[in-house]
Amino acid sequence: MADAPASIVPMTVIEAHLYAYLGCILGLFKGQAVGDWGYRFAVTSEGFPFSVQFETARSIVVARGLVDQDGEGMMTARRNELAAEIDSLLTLGSWGDRRLWLRAATQCALALPVGSIRHAISQTPGLAASVRLGQRRHLLQANDIDLLYQEYRIVSSVLGSDVKDLLSPAVIWLSARILRTEDEPVD
Repeated sequence: MADAPASIVPMTVIEAHLYAYLGCILGLFKGQAVGDWGYRFAVTSEGFPFSVQFETARSIVVARGLVDQDGEGMMTARRNELAAEIDSLLTLGSWGDRRLWLRAATQCALALPVGSIRHAISQTPGLAASVRLGQRRHLLQANDIDLLYQEYRIVSSVLGSDVKDLLSPAVIWLSARILRTEDEPVD
């Protein structure tokens, strides 16, 4: 949240989980194993990605006063305090990479409305099927990852292999998911 564009702050708890899940997918696209992310995601009965581990960490950050949360669940970072905490965390393991992926995930909101990002994510492998069937399940299982890799290979073939930024492929991938569902016939 410290690196999130000002235009998407304050954000809801649901949006924070959404961006964390998108960040995990972006990390996957760049070769980061899902298990290395540190948060396992599941789909809720409402159709949103949710992580118990992420929620625990988010609650701790709020309790420590690094993020303010109002009665309606809107969160705003105390940028100076949170930035200092992040700087100390960057010395641990994969936090530096994770920060890049989370930054790219939140920056997608500069190109696409949050509702469109939410819709695109709701159509990702695993999540869409679970919502359709009304089931809760863990996300980013082996089959889901294979499908995501196939999609990312297509995006990479369009952009070329020398693209270094994370935002362009992320926005193209999300846009393709949005357009795919808009082109489907209505029942």
